[in-house]
Amino acid sequence: MAGKRMVRNTLNDLSGREWLFFTNTVWETNAPPDRTHAFRKCHGAIKPPAAMAELVRFFTRRGERVLDPFAGVGGILLGAELEDRRSVGVEIDARWVDVFNRLRRQFGVRDGMFVARDEFDGAGCRPIGAEMVCASCLEYMAAQEAESFDAVITDPPYGVQHKPKGFAAETNFAMSSGDARDFANAATFDDYLVLMREFGEQARRLLRPGRYLVILIGDRYHQGEYLPLGVKVAEAVRPAGFEWKGLKVWWNKATLRPFRPYAVGSCFVPNITHQNVVILRRK
Repeated sequence: MAGKRMVRNTLNDLSGREWLFFTNTVWETNAPPDRTHAFRKCHGAIKPPAAMAELVRFFTRRGERVLDPFAGVGGILLGAELEDRRSVGVEIDARWVDVFNRLRRQFGVRDGMFVARDEFDGAGCRPIGAEMVCASCLEYMAAQEAESFDAVITDPPYGVQHKPKGFAAETNFAMSSGDARDFANAATFDDYLVLMREFGEQARRLLRPGRYLVILIGDRYHQGEYLPLGVKVAEAVRPAGFEWKGLKVWWNKATLRPFRPYAVGSCFVPNITHQNVVILRRK
C-alpha cells in the first residue's frame, strides 16, 4: 500500500499476525505435562517446555543463543530445544543438574516433540543439545565473553524467607539448596533485590545490544501485605542499562494448584496463581 513502509523483522521469525498476538499482556496457557515431566517433577517450580518455547520463539531467531542463569531442571532450555535454538543453563544445585543430564540421555527431539531415545529411527531425530552447568550464576556470567548471547530468559528463585519449613507447609518439595550463593537464601527481600541488581549488570554485559532479558517471577504475600515482586525486580534491574518494555501476566491452567483458604471469613488474602513475565531490553 502506498505510504506504508515495511519494517524488517530482525528479532524473530514470526509473521506480523503472530507478533501482534504475543503482545497481549494476559498470557493464558494450558500446557499439560509432557514426556519429560516424570523426570522433572521432583522440582517444585518446573515450567512447561511448550510454554517456554513461545517465549524463546518471540525473543530469538532460529539458531540463536539463549542463556538461562537459574535453570532448575531445564524447562526453558527444553523450550529452546523445541525451537532449534542453542542454549546454556546455569544451576547452583547439583541435584537439578543431574536430573537434566539424565533427561538429556533419555530423550531427543523429532518434529517439535520430545521422544525417547530408544524410539529414534534416524529420520529427523536429533539429540538434546542444550548445556547445563553447575555453578553460581554470577560467577559463571562474569567469566563469559561480553555480548555473547541473543537472549537471557530465566525463572529465578523468589521464595525468599520461605525456608524449608515454609515449603513443607505449602508443597511436598524440598527446594532449598543450602548454598549461601543461592538467591533463594537471601536473608531479606531487600538483600534479594541487591542480588538481582548484580544479576542485571551481568545480564546486560552478556546480551547483544537491543536484545532482551525476560524474567519470570511471581508476586508474594509478605507480613500481611501484597508484595509486587515482579515490579520491584524490574526496577532493580533496569538501572543496569535496560529499558523496561512491558509485563505479561501468565496463567497456566494445566498446573493450577488447589486454592488455599487463607483468612476466609476474616479478610481478603489472595491465592496468587499467576506469574509475571518481565520484559527488559538492553540499551
